Amino acid sequence: MTVIADAGPLIHLSLLGKIDLLPSLYGRVLIPDLVYDEVAKAGTGRPGSTEVQGATWIDVEPHEPDADLFRLLRSELDPGEAAAIWLSLNRRAECLLSDDRQARLAAERLGLTVRGTLGILAESKRRGFLVEVSPLLRELQQQGVWLSEKLVEAVLKSLGEAGS
Repeated sequence: MTVIADAGPLIHLSLLGKIDLLPSLYGRVLIPDLVYDEVAKAGTGRPGSTEVQGATWIDVEPHEPDADLFRLLRSELDPGEAAAIWLSLNRRAECLLSDDRQARLAAERLGLTVRGTLGILAESKRRGFLVEVSPLLRELQQQGVWLSEKLVEAVLKSLGEAGS
């Protein structure tokens, strides 16, 4: 399975100390060089930087700055998000990991399957890698990550954690 990630899920899972869920779920994860630079270099000292630098299960691939699709996506999105979508299409990825609403909408318009941090946590519980998701979602919120209450409730309900 080819899975591409942009910065959001890498950072958010690192905040929770759960970035190791990614290789458990997907094996290897590809990230564009721009995402690596954003998280591991420009994000030095922040959640995700050390984790991404040390992740042997992450492969970094260059983007093509002159590719028409990348330039078109870049007109609407941040560089890392545009590169992740471009790489997902280029590599015919089964899934793009992204939390950014605009990036998710653009990716879905292009026919990509997209999963965000909440979806990763939900899948992790369903596959037995997590016992409970509710405390992790609350921790993200306490760390300042905005999550739609409606989405949180729907995810928790689907996992049998409603009212947690």
